[in-house]
Amino acid sequence: MLTPRQAQFAFVPLMVTAMSAVISFAMTAMHHGAAPGLVQVWLQHWPVAFVVALPTAWVVVPAVRALLARLTRTATAASGRSSGELG
Repeated sequence: MLTPRQAQFAFVPLMVTAMSAVISFAMTAMHHGAAPGLVQVWLQHWPVAFVVALPTAWVVVPAVRALLARLTRTATAASGRSSGELG
């Protein structure tokens, strides 16, 4: 099992792996079509997508988290009520 800190460090590389695989496959299929050799062409392009996406995510994810932290109000600050109250 991972500790919460280990899980936080593993999140970005795992998401980048999945996202770069899906997006690079979609883009390769759009440009190459469903012709023979699609998978081989995709496997040539996927590492490039990953190498671009990983450092980008390491910069962008903390920046987005910081921005959202500044833009997020707590439940009591947002409504003037305690977090357990409805309506």
